[in-house]
Amino acid sequence: MIVLAIESATDAAGAALADDDGVLATATVESGRRHTETIAPAVSWVCRHAGVGLGEVGAIALDAGPGLFTGLRVGAATAQGLALGLGIKVAMVSSTEVLAAGLAMAGGGGGARVVAVVDARRGEVFWGTFGQSGREGDDRVGPPEVLAGEIATSDEPLVLVGGGANRYAHLFGGLPGVSFAPAVLARPHPGVLALLGVRAAGAGRTVDPREVVPTYLREADTRVNWESRLAPLGAHRTGSPGQ
Repeated sequence: MIVLAIESATDAAGAALADDDGVLATATVESGRRHTETIAPAVSWVCRHAGVGLGEVGAIALDAGPGLFTGLRVGAATAQGLALGLGIKVAMVSSTEVLAAGLAMAGGGGGARVVAVVDARRGEVFWGTFGQSGREGDDRVGPPEVLAGEIATSDEPLVLVGGGANRYAHLFGGLPGVSFAPAVLARPHPGVLALLGVRAAGAGRTVDPREVVPTYLREADTRVNWESRLAPLGAHRTGSPGQ
């Protein structure tokens, strides 16, 4: 089965094609949050490069987050539209799983537990932990200091991977047993997502495109910003009469 991957959880957008034999083509664009303008061209490019028509795609692999709100929304809409038009299903994969799998496929980790950390902006990170048997618990969001505090209590080596780990390396780097994955692995890679999508689709772990809901873990930046701006106005309006 040929799987088309759509990656948009961070500030880079990308697409890839893979089948049971491996990755057929991959493209990543440094979009700077311009996901709407870059995902469709990336999809077209990988299809042309691999000589694959959209009608040959058997499933869509979507990085469902956690990640940047706008990127996830655009990626999900693209995946839904393509899947509905082609009559196929969607394999939803988390961004932290893509990061952890990318490290493993690159031969990193050395058997240690892996903490995949995505930069969530606004002074926060998303993270997920992976051991030899796979994911350990759900993805979480919070200040990097919270994650640093949890890492400090660990009694085993940990490898940190992802843009969030690199951004807050000054908090994590001095902790016992902590090492960092190479910077080249800092973003979820579309090719890795495509390979995970092949596995998921082969195992029947797919959903109807109408059931696709990204993992945001928190409210959109725009809503938070508006609420912050309106808060002082609300406080003024509830003052004493005549104010």
